[in-house]
Order: sequence, then C-alpha cells, then structure tokens
Amino acid sequence: MITDPAVPAGKQPLRRFPVLQAAGLEAARASVSGLLTPFLVTARRGSADAEVLSDVAAVTLGPVGLVYARNAGAELDVQLTEQVAYYDINFALEGHNRIEARDEQVMLSGRRAGIISPRMAPAMHLSDGYGQLHVRIERFALERHLERMLDGPVTGPIRFRMAMDLTAPALVTWARTIQLLLDDLDEPAGLTAAGTGGGPWSDFLMTGLLLAQPHSYSERLARGQTGAARPSSVRRAIDLVEREPAGDLSLRRLCAASGLGPRALQRNFREHVGVSPREYIQCVRLDRAHGDLAAGAGGTVAEIAFRWGFTHVPRFAGAYRDRYGVPPSATLRAGRSGGGTGTVVAERIAGSLSGSAKSTAPV
Repeated sequence: MITDPAVPAGKQPLRRFPVLQAAGLEAARASVSGLLTPFLVTARRGSADAEVLSDVAAVTLGPVGLVYARNAGAELDVQLTEQVAYYDINFALEGHNRIEARDEQVMLSGRRAGIISPRMAPAMHLSDGYGQLHVRIERFALERHLERMLDGPVTGPIRFRMAMDLTAPALVTWARTIQLLLDDLDEPAGLTAAGTGGGPWSDFLMTGLLLAQPHSYSERLARGQTGAARPSSVRRAIDLVEREPAGDLSLRRLCAASGLGPRALQRNFREHVGVSPREYIQCVRLDRAHGDLAAGAGGTVAEIAFRWGFTHVPRFAGAYRDRYGVPPSATLRAGRSGGGTGTVVAERIAGSLSGSAKSTAPV
C-alpha cells in the first residue's frame, strides 16, 4: 500500500507566480473566480471577512492551468454559482475539502483527489488552513485529445468519476508528473523556462488522465486500444462523409454507400465509431469549419458555416462553442491576426490573471 501522497504537502507550489499574498477573503474570491469559476463563500463561526487571509498563485501552459490557493482564519463554505466549463482536478495539500456534486461526494486528502467535470456546480466545505492545487484543463483541448486517442468523435463532455484514488498505481504516476512540473516551474532555469512551452507537459498530462481515471468514454477507449478494425461497410460510409462533408449526406445515401439498411448502419456506427451517423457528420463539418475559421480563410462566420453544410447559423454557433469553448467569431478574429483557438483560450485565462486584484507577477 502506498502511503506517501503523490503531490506532497508542506511546500507551497508556484512560488514564482504569486497573484495575491495575505489578501482578504473578498479579494481572494474575486481573484479565484476569475481564474476558475465564480462562487459564493461564507466563513463559518461568524468570522469577519478580515479574519480570513488568502494566498493565490497561478500559471498557464497552453490548455493547462495551475492555480494554488490557501485560506487561513476560518472554515469556509463554498458554492459555485455557475457550471464549470473545463476539467478541474483538485489536490489537497493542507487540511481537507469535502466536495459535493449531484450524487457524488469526495473528501480530499493526501490520498484522495477530486475531479470536477463540465456542467457541474459543486458545493465545498474547506477546513481552516486549507491549501489546494487546481489543475485546470480546457474542455476543448481534452476532448480533442481524446478524439485523437479514439480515432473518432467525442460529442459531449467527458464525465469523470469524481473521486481519484491517489494510491492507484496509474494515478500515482500521473500525480508525480504534476509534482515534477511544479518543481520545474519553481526552478528559474527549468525546462519550462527554457522555452519548451506547455505542449509536451499538457499532452502527457491529458493522455495520463484519460488512461488513469475512469470516465464515460473509458470502455470505448479500451476497445479502441485493442485495435479492433471497423467493418468495411462503416469505413465506406465514413469515407463518403470525409470526402464530401458539405454534400448530400442523407441516411439514404449513407446506406447506399455502406450497403447496410438504416437500422444496421445506426447500430454499426454506435458500436464501431461511438456515435450516430448524424453526430459524426456534424463533428466532421464543425472540424472543417474550424479549420477555415482558424486560418482566417475568407468570408464571414455565416459564409463559412454555409460552406460546410450548416443551414442555421445560430445553431452552428452554439454547437461550435460547445465543441471548442469559444464562439466562431473569436476563432475567426484570432485566425486573421495569426492566432487560433488555443491562443484565444490562453489569452482569456491570462486576461483573468492580469486583471486579478493585486497581481504581482507575470504569467
């Protein structure tokens, strides 16, 4: 049995990236709300706001953000006021935190972490002197990463099991990678400071999390790793979608291309692709539209949407935002200025950091 926590307590991480130091409760709430998700906080036992002091530090590496927060002076009740829009892994470094969301509850400790998935709005109870590390992974990045691992579309948020057993061998390895990254960030001459960027770190962290922690796509991911080949009938339908994404992709034409009847085609797509034919078509069309938007490839958002087979622009914009985390207009602006979706998200997080109260270090 493993007894040492994979992310050890007693050492404040991100010392080179302070945002707030010894700040009051309201200043800390405003700062952390900007870095993560807005919330309400109440100090227990009638403690006044000035009695609770907080430290906050934060840094971003591409689609991965690290946020450290510590509160001292009172036990705190926290309620998120909006649904989380990213994946938030919570490590207790000092004290404890009880997280409650939907039908799940987890008590964070040195041996147990917790992960909050998108569309959750949990309540928390923090002990006095509680220190926590948040590992924030942007939804669009993790879901696109999973698509590459699955070689197929992901059409909704990944729902992780909230409790993370830090004594499980795979999670021990994954959490030790977090600690290695924290150590490197605290070293001025480390790899992150030498210009390696966040790519290698974020790719490894996303792969490890998807393999180590059970989630709603785990069975599909395990099936994909067995190397089972898709039937030729399904491949023929997929080839048609990939070849003519903006063309006539009616169920009748897909059936003709695959040689299957409607029910058999639906069943085979569910079994071997993980989604229905209609969901697969939408994912392909969104990806093609995203490519044009990110490249700033001429035209308005509406023109690009129509180009790839979307006939209802508001519905396209909603589906695009749900998949990529930003509206299509933001991707188009970034594409015309030389950036992309990842740049938009990184700038949004960095903007939250730079706008936080009493920010004291560049991020």
